[in-house]
Parts: sequence; C-alpha cells; structure tokens
Amino acid sequence: MQTSRQVMGMVTQVDLGEGHVRLKEDDESFCTLCCGGGTHILGEEEPLALGGLQPGDYIRSECTTAEDGKLLASKIVLLRPAWRMLESPEM
Repeated sequence: MQTSRQVMGMVTQVDLGEGHVRLKEDDESFCTLCCGGGTHILGEEEPLALGGLQPGDYIRSECTTAEDGKLLASKIVLLRPAWRMLESPEM
C-alpha cells in the first residue's frame, strides 16, 4: 500500500541517469526522490526538466512511499533556486 507524503528541503544531487533527486530535508535527514515520466516539475515561471534542478535549489515535493520504501515523486515545485540563496543578504 502506498502512502502520500510531502517533503521539503535542499537539493544535494541530481542523478539524470537514474532519475533521482537527493534531498536534505528541513529536519536534517536525507531522502532520495525517484522521478519518472509522470513527475511534474514546476519552476518559477514554467515547467522544468529534471536537469533544470541543481544542488542548492530549495524544493517541495508531493510523493508516495512505495511498499519497498522508495519515495516516488509525482510533483516537484522549485520554491527558491540556488542562485537566489547565494545573493540573499541574510546568508
């Protein structure tokens, strides 16, 4: 049985070959999101391909937890790109 879950955090790695996004969640734990053809990725103003995400981006993902424990991402929303974090005065 699959359960729904929402995760938020900073991208640490994007593996285009495997279709995975490694994420450091707000609670300091790490998870891997499995992305497929049905994963919708929304940028700031337009849809993105998986390769449009990069380490340092802050995202929110709606996903399901499969029986084998994998997180299957159905939607990823780019909340703050890495370049914005670098130019922020409070950093």
